[in-house]
Amino acid sequence: MKIGLLGGAFDPPHLGHLAVARAVRAARGLDRVDLLVSGQSPHADGKNNHAPLQHRLAMARLAVEGEPGLGVEEWETRQSGRSYTIETIRHLQQAHPENNYDFIIGGDMLRDLPNWREIGKLLVLVDFVPVFRPGHTEEVFEGLKAQLGEDETARLRANMVEMPLQHISSTEIRAAAAAGESISQWLTPAIEAYIHAHRLYQ
Repeated sequence: MKIGLLGGAFDPPHLGHLAVARAVRAARGLDRVDLLVSGQSPHADGKNNHAPLQHRLAMARLAVEGEPGLGVEEWETRQSGRSYTIETIRHLQQAHPENNYDFIIGGDMLRDLPNWREIGKLLVLVDFVPVFRPGHTEEVFEGLKAQLGEDETARLRANMVEMPLQHISSTEIRAAAAAGESISQWLTPAIEAYIHAHRLYQ
C-alpha cells in the first residue's frame, strides 16, 4: 500500500489538517493518509503539548472518523523521549515491508529539514511531499539548495502538492478557546464537542 504520513501534535486537529491529508492523498494516489500523532517532538524545544496525550489521540481518531482513506498512526505516542522521523520510518518499514511511505511536510518544517536527524539516510528511505503554509512558500526551496543541493531540492519541489494555503493554526484555536470565543469554524463538530466536554485549553 501507498501510505502518507502527516505528522503533528494535533493539539487540536483542525480542518486544515484534514484538507492537507485529502489533497495529498488525491494528488499522490495514496491508499491512505495517517495522522502521525507525535509524542515528544524534537522540533519544539521548550514547548509542551497543551492537551494530554490521550486527548490528542482521541481527537485525532475523531478527526478521521468517517473519512475514507484517512487513519491514525500511534507508534510515536508509545515511545519514551523524543520522537525522530528516521526512527519512525525505520520501524514502520520493518513492521510493514509491503508499504511505501510518503512524509507530508509543511513549508515551515521544510525550512528546517537539513537539520533533521540522519537526513541523508531519511531522504533515501522516504519521499517527502511538501505543502506550502502561509509565510513559507516558494522561497523555502531557494534556501534549501545550499544545504541539500540542487538535485535533492529539485526532487522535493517536484513532489510538492499545490493547494490553497490553510490559514488555520492550532495555536489560534487554543487562544480562542481560552478566551471563550467560538472555535467551530476551524474544527469538525465532533472535535469541538470533545474540547468543550473535556474543558481543554481553558
